[in-house]
This record gives sequence, structure tokens and C-alpha cells, in this order.
Amino acid sequence: MTTLSNLTVLSLESRMAAPMQKLIEKLGGRAMVAPSLKEVPLADNAEALDFFAQLEAGKFDLVVLMTGVGLRTLLKVLEEKFPKERVAQAFGRAKVVVRGPKPTAVCKMNGIPIAVTVPPPNTWQEILQILTQEHLLQGKRVAVLEYGISNLPFLDELKSRGAEVCPVRVYAWALPDDTAPLRQAVDAILAGQVDVMLVTSAVQIDHLLKMVGGVREELALRRALQRVAVFSIGPTTSAHLRERQIFPDAEAFPNKLENLVELAAQSGAKIVEGKRRLTEENWVRIAVSEQKKIPVADSDAPMLRACRREKNDRIPIWLMRQAGRYMQEYQLVRQGVDFLTLCKTPDLAAQATLDAIERLGVDAAIIFSDILMIVEPMGLPLEFRESVGPLISAPIRSVEDIQSLRPVQPEESMGFVLEAIRKVRREMHSRIPLIGFAGAPFTIAAYMIEGKGSRNYIPTKTLMHEETKAWHELMEKITTATVSYLKAQVVAGCQILQLFDSWVGCLSPDDYRDFVLPHMRRLFSELPKNIPSVHFGTGTATLLSLQKAAGGDVIGLDWRQDIAKTWEGLGDVAIQGNLDPVILFSRPEVIRAEAKKILDAVGSKPGFIFNLGHGILPETPVDHVLDLVEYVHRWRPG
Repeated sequence: MTTLSNLTVLSLESRMAAPMQKLIEKLGGRAMVAPSLKEVPLADNAEALDFFAQLEAGKFDLVVLMTGVGLRTLLKVLEEKFPKERVAQAFGRAKVVVRGPKPTAVCKMNGIPIAVTVPPPNTWQEILQILTQEHLLQGKRVAVLEYGISNLPFLDELKSRGAEVCPVRVYAWALPDDTAPLRQAVDAILAGQVDVMLVTSAVQIDHLLKMVGGVREELALRRALQRVAVFSIGPTTSAHLRERQIFPDAEAFPNKLENLVELAAQSGAKIVEGKRRLTEENWVRIAVSEQKKIPVADSDAPMLRACRREKNDRIPIWLMRQAGRYMQEYQLVRQGVDFLTLCKTPDLAAQATLDAIERLGVDAAIIFSDILMIVEPMGLPLEFRESVGPLISAPIRSVEDIQSLRPVQPEESMGFVLEAIRKVRREMHSRIPLIGFAGAPFTIAAYMIEGKGSRNYIPTKTLMHEETKAWHELMEKITTATVSYLKAQVVAGCQILQLFDSWVGCLSPDDYRDFVLPHMRRLFSELPKNIPSVHFGTGTATLLSLQKAAGGDVIGLDWRQDIAKTWEGLGDVAIQGNLDPVILFSRPEVIRAEAKKILDAVGSKPGFIFNLGHGILPETPVDHVLDLVEYVHRWRPG
């Protein structure tokens, strides 16, 4: 049935606010109209007049008209100074490219000849495609009539194809004079009083976000929007929403208000029901006041059952680096704070941890921190430089440097990590286990010796072979510190422990057996027996049997392994992995197909945890990650 009955529908429309309200109410919805913008003609028209002078002189090869409103505004400015026929003749001196039906209609009404009509869905990508196919860009001078804000990706792509680009702006978008309705809309979303949101212009969502009162309120608004059915009009608006990491549930096309409201009426109720059910399943925060003690994870949680190799109703999934730069929530928490400060601030680290699991709906949290947190307490200076990564300015270079390393008292020197763990556990539902972690001794030792990322590990391997006694002393010290650190994480509230051996793949099996295996065996033997442990490394195809011998209830695989054959060879151990992180840049159907290969390969065998073969990359599209998690949860064998 096509109806908006019992649904509160928020419209951010301004110029067409009254017609939108009537359309919503006609289909039974409760209309909440919050005008979000006003169009402001630029007071200084020099840019428009300069454009016309060049156009009339034949200095443009192409004129791209992006919007009907922009063209009407431009014509109004020009016709105040020049006859209408002269203006139309000037446009005839260049090839006119129109993006959609609205600028097309304005051209026809004003006698402006059209050379190129962009096919649906009328986005800038279609403009770029057709102009490239027709060889209309290389060496050409192109004027682009903009629509309130500059479309920088489009302009950059035109330039990259050899065009000289001249943007022309004749009006801008501003907040409405009365912003009270927009602020009330934010309050209503936060209070759970909005069921459906209709977005008809890309800038509307920007102005909605301008109404929030700081980072914490924006984070809360984004969480609340996860329960709202979001409908957008046309692919350009949808693309802008996705850039803001607010994902439309459906898109109306052709770009008409009637189509948008009709679409919301057709599917709004079902979408709202599904989204609210999903967010209630994913909702992890609970009031601290409701807890008399720090909760522990339910022993029947899918993640814990998989660690014990017990049968599960569904495959559990979590993702390494699931809290990171690819996610808007993380970027908000990180504002004005360097990475090391973020790690050392319990409130922020806890926020990043919780935001990730609540946004993604994964089956485990992992405390936000870094494997190198142990380096400073042991006496080496550590910094993180943007675009460079971790740096140790005084790396180990002698036996004396090793002997001077300090023992670690986690509560004293890494109390910020433990406090972040306690905060997460106090605020998180018990059904989600929390993973604590540390860097494995070899990887930490290599960082301490190299001082930064390395390709060949020459200082590390030289010390290992030439100063064998000193090497084992270094590994003993790191192992002792790591055991203490991980035990402290368990006391603070972690239910699973993961060891990251990110660099161990540079070793031969013989080197691993002689220089690493004894220390890893000792480490795993000293961890609490009731806490599952995950042993993860990269580039370890030749080391996996040795890693299993070293210990760990779960072996984590990178994407270079055939998961079924590897698991068969390893035998009685749980497996975690192993989708290539780069696959997440592909289209969703490709991601699902690659995930299916892994899932079909393991089938219903108990003890499997879906993960990536390494951490999520910073540029990864968030909606692709969300789609992967949903697909893994829905998948069933057979």
C-alpha cells in the first residue's frame, strides 16, 4: 500500500517547501518542514559580465550548464545590460552542454542552441564521459556554470583531460534567515521523532550538519540517522550524501518531488522497520548508571563460540583497523588531535572503539590503540608523523641499548589503555566481546631496531645473527613486558587477546624456529588459559605450522593463503581471515562474490571468524564495509 501513514517525514526543501508539505500530507504523513538554504545571487556580477565578454568574443569552446537555476540567474544578470537576442547569439559561439532537463528547458525558452545533451542520470560523470568520447576536451577552453558550490572533482577531471577550465559562479547557497526550524529538525532526529528524511539538494545535508553543537552532538546525530529512512532525489544528491557518509536508502529518478514522495510512501515504512531492528541489534552503548559492575561478554557470543570451535548460528565478523580514517565518526573524534594523543586519551580511545562497532554492527570490538604503545615505557622515544607513520628517533644499535631497556609496569606506564578498556566495557552491551592486543615480540623488536618501516630488515637480521645472545635478551625483555601488558588488559575487561606479528613474514622458517618460536611459546603459555588468543601475522605462508606450534586458539591468515587448504593443513585450530582489504574498493557485488568464495570454502565448519587479511585501508568506502558485514551475517551454508 502506498502511504506515509504513521510516519513523520522531514523535508529539508526551501523554495518548494509548501508543495512538498502538501505532497507528504496527501499521502498520510506527518510533515516536518525545515527550510535548509536560500539562494543568494552574488552581489558582484563582474565574473558573470567577464564570462559574457569572453563568450561573445568566441574565447570558449564549450559552455557546460549544470543547473537551471544558475542559468536563469545568469540570464537575468546579462539581460539587464544586453538585449536577449544578443545573449542567445553569444551562446551560439560555443558548444553548449546541458546536464539535465532543467537547464535544457531554460535554454529552449531563451533560444539558446544546445550542442550536447547529457544522458540520464545527468551527473558530472556522464558529462565527463560524453565529452571524452567526443574528443571535446583536449586543448579546449571550457566554461562551467556552477550551482552554488564548486564541484572540485569534476573541475579536476576536466583539467586532467587537457581542458582549460573557467568556473563561473552567479549565485551561492547560504543558511536560511530563520535557522530555528533546521535546529528543531536536528533535535527531532536526536529524539527519535523522525522516521523519514527527504533530501532534494546536496547542500541541504551540509546545512543540517552545521546546526549541530560540536563533535559529540554530530556523532549522536549520525547514530540517530541510522534509524531514519533517507530518500534522495537523483544521483548527484545521493553521491554527495555518500561523501558525507550518510547513505540514502533509495533514490528517486526522474528528479521530481512527486517521485521522491511517492518512493518514500512505497517503501518508507518497511525501510524504517528494518533499520530500527538492525540498529537495536547493533546498539552497544548502555548507561553507566545501569551497571553495578563491569559486564563481561556473554559466553554464547558468536565470536567467543568461534574461538572455541563451537557451532554458530551465523559466521561472526570483525575487521582489523575497523576504527580508522575511512570513517567519518573517527575523523570527528580525531579533530585537532594527533594520533599518539588519541591513543593516550581514554575518553577518545573509548569513543573510537564504540563508534566503530555501533556503526558497522560487527561481532567484536577491539580497543583503539597501537602495537607500539609498549615502546615508550621500555625507554625508547616514539612519535607518529602524518604520512610517514611511527618513528623511533633513538633505535637500538648496541648490546648496551638492549641492556638499558626498562621493565614495564602496565598500570603505571600504560594506564591510559587500561582505562580506555574499562570505559568501553562499562558502556558496552555484554553480548559484544572486547579484544585486547599487543605487538608480537619479533615485530616490536624489529621496530625498536629499525626505528621505522623497513623493506629488508638489515639491522634487525644482522643483530639477530651476529649478536645472538643479545637478540634473545631483547626478545625476553619484550616478551615479559608483553605478557604483563596483556594480562593487565584482561583484568581491565578484555575477553579475547590478539598478537599482531606484522613483520614476521620477512623471516625464513629456520630463523623463525631459532629466533622467535621459543619466545612465542613462552608468551602464549603465560597468558590466562580461559581467555581465547588470536595469533596473526602477514606474509606467513611458510611459517603457519610454526605459528600454530607457538600457540594461539585462532590463527589469523592474510589474503595470500587459500583458506580451505590452509585450515586443513593446520588441523585443530580456529581460523580468522582473510579477504584482501583492497577488494573493499570494488563494487558491492564484487565484494560479495569474493566474500562468498571464502564463506563457501569454510562452509559450516566450526571455528571460523570472518576478517580481512590485514587492516582496512584509509580510503575505503564505508558503505562497502557495511555491505560486507551485512552479507556475512546473512550468509548461510548450502
